[in-house]
Amino acid sequence: MTIAQQAREEGHFRQVEGAMLHVEDAARRLSEAADELKKDDASPHLVAALETAAGAVRADHARLMKSVYWQAPPSAQGELVAADDGEQQRLAS
Repeated sequence: MTIAQQAREEGHFRQVEGAMLHVEDAARRLSEAADELKKDDASPHLVAALETAAGAVRADHARLMKSVYWQAPPSAQGELVAADDGEQQRLAS
């Protein structure tokens, strides 16, 4: 991999990681809103809706992280493989 290719790929990962931060922030905000409504004795269906949404967003975040940092082998459905050593070193830098 050339230096230019590596720089380009690192830029792509920065964009993906930025998006993942937004997803993580959304889950946190949903949880905080649910907690605030709960403390204020809001309607239980509103609290439940926010809690359900927070859980769904957290699950989506986990799936996104797995799909970004681990490559799924084409032969094994749903099984994840860790990134190779070169990929791990690039991610660690």
